[in-house]
Amino acid sequence: MTDFLIGSGHLEVGDGHTIYWEEWGAPDGVPVVCLHGGPGAGFNDTHKALFDPAKHRVLFHDQRGCGRSTPTGSLDHNTSAELVADIDALMTHRGWTDAHVAGGSWGSTLSLLFAIAHPDRVRGLLLWSVYLMRSQDEDWVALGGPRPHFPEEWETFIGPVPADRRSSGREITLWYAERIRSADPAEAERYARAWITWELTLCSLDYDARSVAHAVATDENTLACAIIETHFIGNGGFIPENHIIDSIGTIRHLPCRVVQGRFDMCTPPYEAYDLARAYGENLDLLIVSAGHLRTEPALKAGLQAVINGLA
Repeated sequence: MTDFLIGSGHLEVGDGHTIYWEEWGAPDGVPVVCLHGGPGAGFNDTHKALFDPAKHRVLFHDQRGCGRSTPTGSLDHNTSAELVADIDALMTHRGWTDAHVAGGSWGSTLSLLFAIAHPDRVRGLLLWSVYLMRSQDEDWVALGGPRPHFPEEWETFIGPVPADRRSSGREITLWYAERIRSADPAEAERYARAWITWELTLCSLDYDARSVAHAVATDENTLACAIIETHFIGNGGFIPENHIIDSIGTIRHLPCRVVQGRFDMCTPPYEAYDLARAYGENLDLLIVSAGHLRTEPALKAGLQAVINGLA
């Protein structure tokens, strides 16, 4: 993957934050800004597998507090509006006027927010595993929508939460956030692992408890990711309720392609359907036999088919 690296570096974006970026692919290729999920997950080389380095010129970056950006896990000046401003600043830094914008899960949320704020910068949207960051979407995960499919895993996740803190998905998230930010490193790590374990349980169509446990135990970014995720989700993404759907009129003229897993337990298909219904005829929704992850065969094949058609 490094053979196709056009450039990389760190960009100071203010407020003490520096973001790591890579530009990859063909120097004269179709420009695509690819936004990672989480919030807090960072990007890695598996994101590049979606693109053709002979056809696409892709700009990746680790969002504030994520991956190789610094300071790691920082919540100061870390909101959706500031992440949107960072994308704009990075495009300017690299001399990009406009581009296709691609992202899945939280990356789909941020892609939509960027397009709403800067529609003139966006040629089109490519989204997968759509997440609209509404209370009902948060409730699905944190209040146990997938519980019938994962009863034991749900009990492990919800068990420690006091009964008086279970009134909403947001309240549960904030309870976890308090413990994940504990001054006791052992407590912080324990609850970060519990949070990420429940999330990963919902992501793969081919769920395996031992694989999830191994992934959580060996990922050195688990704590930082959990800190940032609960920060954003517990604050509703720092956007008004239903902001994306209410703002669709701003971007309805942009072509939008969505690939959604039918059996996605993390961001279920109703979110992609709600987006498509609000967006109208300029959105093409493809639902495939997959879960949440872009690496699953049907989701990856659907995405690559759309990506190869970008112009």
